[in-house]
Amino acid sequence: MMFSTTSAFIIMTLAATATALKDGGVYVIGGEQSSVEEYPSIVQMYLLLTNGDLRFTCGAVIFSKRTVISAAHCMDGDVKPCNIRIRAGSSRIWKDGHIVRVRNYQIHPDYDAKNLNANIALLTLRTRLPLSNVIQPAFIVPSGLGLPENHAVQVAGWAMANSLVYAVLQKATVYTINHDECSRRFVAAGYPGLTEDMICAGTLDVGGRYLCKSDSGGPLYMDGMLVGIVSKQLKNCTEFPFGKYTKVSAYTNWIKSNAD
Repeated sequence: MMFSTTSAFIIMTLAATATALKDGGVYVIGGEQSSVEEYPSIVQMYLLLTNGDLRFTCGAVIFSKRTVISAAHCMDGDVKPCNIRIRAGSSRIWKDGHIVRVRNYQIHPDYDAKNLNANIALLTLRTRLPLSNVIQPAFIVPSGLGLPENHAVQVAGWAMANSLVYAVLQKATVYTINHDECSRRFVAAGYPGLTEDMICAGTLDVGGRYLCKSDSGGPLYMDGMLVGIVSKQLKNCTEFPFGKYTKVSAYTNWIKSNAD
């Protein structure tokens, strides 16, 4: 599915505390402060409102100078590309960095809004990103590569609260979880289980780090590689100390074939 003109909207967030988000933004509880020097491939996405203001929506990851990767559900509602802005090279939301417009976006043809399978999208930028030490493409996991269980992975994003104007990039280390066990727990709680093209990461039975919906579209890294994209999270952020991610290795070839 292709839409012409500018970006798509997405929220990505991680929180070092259990600060509540009144507007329902996404954050990770239990993280620590980071920077784009540490994660130069992460970017922020904004939606241009009718009054001219920008609303921080999702996270995304740089694939090339002209393409960023995010979650397909961030474009639910037929968001017009012309209303999207991407900020690269900044550790703070709404401040600094390099802002670009989006020419179009492409949602994976197998995307299922109900079970969130193939929850991945490519956004083509109107102008090239100026690569630097804080703006760099991610190293993409090879096609078909599986992830070992109980392996440390890193998720990064921004914490956002109504009282916090310039939220600083956060990071958290979580662990890959057995696919079947994670799926069973989601189903038992009344949620869709995991498809084969999803990753489960977090902690089992031990709290401390949680994902919320504003983390959507953000990266999951393993040993420096982009292995996952944060998928849509639950309304109750602390219901599960683990979350679903789109498995990037299932879509590596699609990304490379369709990216600019």
